[in-house]
Amino acid sequence: MFLTGFDEARSGGLMRGFTEWLVVRKGECSSFGWQALVLDEALPDAEGRGWNKLGNSTSRQEREAVELLLSLLLEFLAVRDEAIALARMYSKYNSLHSRASSSGERDL
Repeated sequence: MFLTGFDEARSGGLMRGFTEWLVVRKGECSSFGWQALVLDEALPDAEGRGWNKLGNSTSRQEREAVELLLSLLLEFLAVRDEAIALARMYSKYNSLHSRASSSGERDL
C-alpha cells in the first residue's frame, strides 16, 4: 500500500510502466494490475488469483512476496531509466496485445 500511495503522490510517475513490464516479462497478456501480477508470481501454489491469494498466506509468504516486489521494482526501474530498453519493453507489450487481439484472445 505504501508504494501505491507514493505512486499516487507522484501522479502515477513511480510505477508507470511497471504493469506493462511485468506482462512482457511473463510473456502473456493480462488485465491485472501490478499488485496482482506480483502476488501471482510470489505465491504460485496459493489458491485464487491476485489479491485472493493473500487469504491463506503465511507471514513468511507475505515477506517473500514483499522481497520479490522490491526486487522486481528495482529491476524495472533500471529498464525504465534506459530510454532504448523502455522503448523495447513497450514495443514487446504492444506486440503481445496485437497478437492477442488478432487471434481473438481476451485478457485474463
